[in-house]
Amino acid sequence: MTETLDSAACAELLLCSVDQVEELARAGEIPGVKIGRGWLFVRADLLAYLAERGRREAEERRAARSPSAPTPIKRAKPQRRAAPALPVPH
Repeated sequence: MTETLDSAACAELLLCSVDQVEELARAGEIPGVKIGRGWLFVRADLLAYLAERGRREAEERRAARSPSAPTPIKRAKPQRRAAPALPVPH
């Protein structure tokens, strides 16, 4: 038997508000189905969604911390040459 959750139970599982859960469901961010005036969610689907999102965000954080391209070496600015001496009047 598959365990289904209403919006309130889903909000408790996701540690957010019922309004946030319903907005995420309307936007298609989390898997759910609207039946009548309420939403139903399958617990296993929500856990799979959390696991996938966690893996994706962790990969993005790893990529941001260690870019694959090496950082360019900064070259020192060339030194200015001294101005030439002006001719001395006789």
